[in-house]
Amino acid sequence: MLAAVCGAWAVLLLGLAVVSVRQDAPTVREQRSIADARPVVDRVAVDLTAAVGDAGVMVVGAEVVRSGCRITPVRPGAELTRVLTAHTGAESGPALLDRVAQRLPAHYVARARHGDPTGGSSRLTADAGEFVAVRGLLTAPGVLEFRISSGCRPAESGTADATASADDSDEEPARLLALLGATDVRAEQTVSVPCPTGGWLRSAVAAGTGRAERIAEALATEVGEPTVVVADTAPARYAYRDGDAGVVVQADGDDLWIASTVFGC
Repeated sequence: MLAAVCGAWAVLLLGLAVVSVRQDAPTVREQRSIADARPVVDRVAVDLTAAVGDAGVMVVGAEVVRSGCRITPVRPGAELTRVLTAHTGAESGPALLDRVAQRLPAHYVARARHGDPTGGSSRLTADAGEFVAVRGLLTAPGVLEFRISSGCRPAESGTADATASADDSDEEPARLLALLGATDVRAEQTVSVPCPTGGWLRSAVAAGTGRAERIAEALATEVGEPTVVVADTAPARYAYRDGDAGVVVQADGDDLWIASTVFGC
């Protein structure tokens, strides 16, 4: 009798396990793939850019999938990351980090922490849900780097979301480099992130060779009177906003670098 009861109990447990595997949502990161993480990572990029708002200019980096991590000692995996860089005034970095922490949705439970008075240890931590982590760090005066990570997951990456069709804003960095008299102009990166409610968050980057002693004056002739966010001279760094668009210009000797971002969400 006892053997029969034990056998029936084992069959019941096995049946429940099969039903759970087929119907229950994954409860740990190891059960969710890179494809599952991608829309969450995209949403975080949009939320971070919205949180920065008109207090800075965000540049969105491309997603990167790296294999080589280990889910378990015998199970390989991959990690999806995306890095965004926010530019603000040289002394405004810690304040911008606080702003982002306050403006992210409440479920992120975002926290900004500051070490020494200069802000050199300023950092942000947040949890976007679905096992996606967000880390922010003040990497230089007025420069914040936000890293979104899926953590190590099953390597099945699926297919990336469809990218947006070409837009005139993608050519803005190259156009501005030409305006500054740069040569050897080359497009370096074009990134588009889908917005949850429609539209796109877009960033484009181009580089060239030239001198830009009067970046602000040269660009003011072209763009009118934008909201200037950064106007540093050492090193040369200039950033401005015009509505939902923002531009960052950096000069390092003869190397010029321009990024433009349009928040179309």
